[in-house]
Amino acid sequence: MSGPKKSAPQTDPVTGRRFNASLQGPVTGREPDFLEQLPMDNAVGAIMALTAEVWLLRERLAALEAELESRKVLPEGAVENHRDSAQQAETRAADLAAYTERVLAELTRNREPVSTIDPGVEGFLRKG
Repeated sequence: MSGPKKSAPQTDPVTGRRFNASLQGPVTGREPDFLEQLPMDNAVGAIMALTAEVWLLRERLAALEAELESRKVLPEGAVENHRDSAQQAETRAADLAAYTERVLAELTRNREPVSTIDPGVEGFLRKG
């Protein structure tokens, strides 16, 4: 019993560089399961990189707040003591809900593509 046949890596018709991806053509059927094809170390590495970026953003934001407070642009504790108006709180809650839905929807969405691509497009891509 053999696994799925892998196609040769495609190259960029303009630069001639090989594409470095597990997907080697247009999605013409069910969407690929990238995480199944992705080594777990790579996924953990991506999560760690994102975590480091979030920490960096937090550090920079804290530095900006400290600078604004030290220059008397903001009163001390202004950020911590800030209270949204009812309208601002409603807007912020809606933004958070939309953001959360956008992120978490990826965990539960079905793998059927939302559009179809004519399989003949692969021949067009290879002509370049």
